[in-house]
Amino acid sequence: MYLQVKKRLSQPIKRSLKPLIDLKTFYQMKTAKVHPAPILILGHAKSGTTAIASLLSKVTGEPVTIDPMFRIDPEGESQKQLLSQEIKFEELVQAHQFYFSTPINKDPKLTFFYDELCECFPLAKFIFVIRDPRDNIRSFLNRRGIPGNLDKLPEDKKKWIGNLPPIPGKNYIEKLANRWNLAADTYLNHPETFILIRYEDFVMDKVGTIHNLAKKVGLIPSHDISEYVNLQYQPSGDRKVNWSEFFETENLNQIETICREKMNCFGYSLAIN
Repeated sequence: MYLQVKKRLSQPIKRSLKPLIDLKTFYQMKTAKVHPAPILILGHAKSGTTAIASLLSKVTGEPVTIDPMFRIDPEGESQKQLLSQEIKFEELVQAHQFYFSTPINKDPKLTFFYDELCECFPLAKFIFVIRDPRDNIRSFLNRRGIPGNLDKLPEDKKKWIGNLPPIPGKNYIEKLANRWNLAADTYLNHPETFILIRYEDFVMDKVGTIHNLAKKVGLIPSHDISEYVNLQYQPSGDRKVNWSEFFETENLNQIETICREKMNCFGYSLAIN
């Protein structure tokens, strides 16, 4: 009975509190200051950055900001302006201090602004999350309802692939493989500044990985996260579909040909020799 009453009351209570919540958020946005030494979690989209950032926040009790670039500008105009150098990264941060005020911050879009991040946050600590490009690209496409075995995308699907930053490629598979390479280069060009997390290792031992990660970035893993490790932090792809079935031979070969050198750097073996 108590649970039934609680369930009926929960939504009306939340609605009645919404003006207060909005007022609190407004105040926080107006008074927030940029964190001087954030922990920045980078990696390609759908590589596991959200889960790792969320669990790091839960195990340490430190607040996290998820995807500040999307929160600031869902349409991506700010990213275009940054890439074209119409605006400086420091200007963007100062104009939106609330989204850069937490000690933990994750955003795959920031992966392509590593130099700007270092200049803006000289005391930052960096984490890089890598995932096998075949799983990474499959998950990226799954989430958007796009098959992996097409020669080219229908016009109405092209917007879901995106082109920020601009990436070469004759079709969507080549573009995504080249973007995975570009993201991987952020780590490979600066391995001494990053703590590397392979998504596959994280999945094998989520609690242990997060505890060790917290210690490496100077935080204390003081909270039990066992009930949170299997939550779905973002819509997942269909992991039951194998690479050959999802991409078929030609597209799978494209990914492995483009990514093979960097795959080898992270210990990912080829399916097609």
